[in-house]
Formats: sequence, C-alpha cells, structure tokens
Amino acid sequence: MSATHPLRPRHVHAPTAAAHLRLLAWSGIVTVLLTRAYLALAGYPKVGGGGSGGLHIAHMLWGGLLMAAGLLVMCALLGSRARRAGALTGGVGFGLFIDEIGKLVTDEPGYFYRPAAALIYACFAALLALAWWVGRRTPPGRLPAADRTAQVTDAALDGLARGGLTSAERHRALARLSHPRTELDAALARLLAALPTLPELPKTPAKPTPEHMLKPTSTPTLSSKLRHRLSPLTARIRGALARVAAHRWTVTLALVYAVLQGYLLLAGITADVVTGTVEPPLARAEMIPVFASTVCAAVTLGLAVRGAVLLRRRERPAGLRLIRASVLTDLFLGQIFNFALNQFAAVTDWLVGLFLLWVLTPEANSAAAARAVRAAAGSGPVSPQPVP
Repeated sequence: MSATHPLRPRHVHAPTAAAHLRLLAWSGIVTVLLTRAYLALAGYPKVGGGGSGGLHIAHMLWGGLLMAAGLLVMCALLGSRARRAGALTGGVGFGLFIDEIGKLVTDEPGYFYRPAAALIYACFAALLALAWWVGRRTPPGRLPAADRTAQVTDAALDGLARGGLTSAERHRALARLSHPRTELDAALARLLAALPTLPELPKTPAKPTPEHMLKPTSTPTLSSKLRHRLSPLTARIRGALARVAAHRWTVTLALVYAVLQGYLLLAGITADVVTGTVEPPLARAEMIPVFASTVCAAVTLGLAVRGAVLLRRRERPAGLRLIRASVLTDLFLGQIFNFALNQFAAVTDWLVGLFLLWVLTPEANSAAAARAVRAAAGSGPVSPQPVP
C-alpha cells in the first residue's frame, strides 16, 4: 500500500454531505409549517374524539419514530438513495419532534409557549449554517489525496448499489482521483469504468465518453422512466424561475427592498415602543428580543447602505456581496428575534428574506465571476464597469 493512503482512522466528509443536510433541514421546515397550518385549520384535534376524555397522542412521538426510521435506512442500506431517503424521513421526523419544543422547555402554555417559534427557527438556522460550513470545508480541490480517494470509493459503492453511474457522475469521480495516480486510484478508475452507464437526465448534452469506458447501459427502472418524463417539465420550470430571478426589474426590486428593510424594521420597532403596542403582560419578557432585533436591524441597515454606496461607485461585486451579507444577517440572526416577538406571523418576513437571497446570490456570484475573468484577461487593475 502506498504511503499516500495510510490506513489510519479518518473522518472524511461525504461529497454529498451538505446537500443531505440541506434536505434534512428543509424537509423539517416544511413539516413544521404544514403541521402548524393543519392544526390551526382543524382546531387542534385530539385522537379519540376530543373532549375531556379524548386521547391525545403528541406528534412528537411520530417524529421520534420517523427519525428512528431514517437512521435505520441509513444504517442498513448503501448508496445515495438510502441517504436521501434517510435525510428526508429524518427531516420530517425532526420537524414533528421540534414542533412540540414548547412542551419541553416550559410548563406554562405548553404547545403555545411564546418563545417556541424562535427556538424552532434557531434550530433550523443552525442546521442550514452547518450545511453551509460543511460545503465550504470540503471543496474537492483542497482535500488531501487520501480524502479524495475515500470519496471516490464512496461514489463507486453508490454505483454498485444503484446498478451503475451516469456519465457526469463518472466524470466527477474520476476528476477527484490524485495525479499521478497510485495503485489504489488506478484500481478505482478501472472499477468506475466497469460500472454500467445509467441514462442521463435530459439537461445538457452529455460529454463524450472514452471508448474504453463504454459499457452496456442498465435496464431503466420505473423510477428512472418517471424522472425522464418529468425532467423536461422541471427543467422548463427551473429555467423560467432563473429568468425571472435574473430579470433586471427583479434584481432592482430585490436591491431596493434589501436596502430599505433595515429602515422599515427600525421604524416598526420604534413605532411599537412609542405607541405601546407591546402587550403589558409580556413587556418585560419582550425587551431582550426587542433590543436584539434593533441591533440586528442596525447591522443589516449598515451593511446594505454600504453596499448601495459601493454600487453607486461602480464596485458591483463588493456592493452585491455586502447587500447579500445584510440579507444573511437578517435571516440567520434578525429573524430569530422576529419569531420571538411575532411567533409564526413572522413567516411572511422570512419568505421575503428567502426571495431576496434567491435573487441576489446568483447576481453576486455572476458579478464576482465577471470580475475574475476581467482580472485574468487584463494586465493591470480592473477598471470599474458601469452598473447595468
């Protein structure tokens, strides 16, 4: 065995770890929202017919069972499908579990404990932050050769469990192998080449495959046939949404609101304090989230105003980056205190923040990529470009 791949205990992140963490978090978020909406519309029913003798089975129990089912799937089965199924099932279970956190942290109103919404939001914000951190920590180009080899081995096992790999998956796996290759890498390359080729989803034209890697494709399954039928529709929907997000008026609206939201939040908090909107029984308990929300609004406003100034100076990448940072500050910090004050009525503000992030992220990435291209092509400092 080569010294490049020492046989010692290692903690290697799966290449799809960030995606599966996001799936777990978002399935839990959707579960909480649907559960709260259903219970509100149904009048918070009890199993057994309600009344004083009605039997109440907390949905925390079903959440625990679903989390256990997700763990069993991931412990017992190989492959990315098992991980996706486990993340989805576990996320739904975690959503049902965390939705009843009010019963665990207080003996007052139980399910309707006022800070419960903020605690739920903080849990999911932490999960999404963890997914972002894992994704930033594991870029393929920065990993040690041994870690990349372990990830390629995982991809090969996934291909064995699924009955093959697509051409794109095979290409990505081969690109992770170290150069020059060790004996282990060469064996993995032969294994990847020997796996059957699964049909590609119709997105972009497939890259030509070397002749020595051509193998008979596996028989399409029912799920693959369904994906092939639905993929053109989903591709058109994604394309339409991307065009809407990249439209000039959409970007302009997002930039204007991202700058104004700090002003609006500070004005709203000031109006609530001055007019005495805060209910007297909760006035003292609300002072901490009011103060914290004010601080977050001030930070959000400062970042957004500075970004707007940079945009006016034709420094588009830096300006967009700061405005996007202001939106992230609001989503990961400010909204926690917003939910503490307004409970689930704050979902509207949260959705607006997600819309801003959805529009501004590709715009900021595009501006940064364009700047990098100009810097690579030019011989001196990059001249400012007019804002379209």
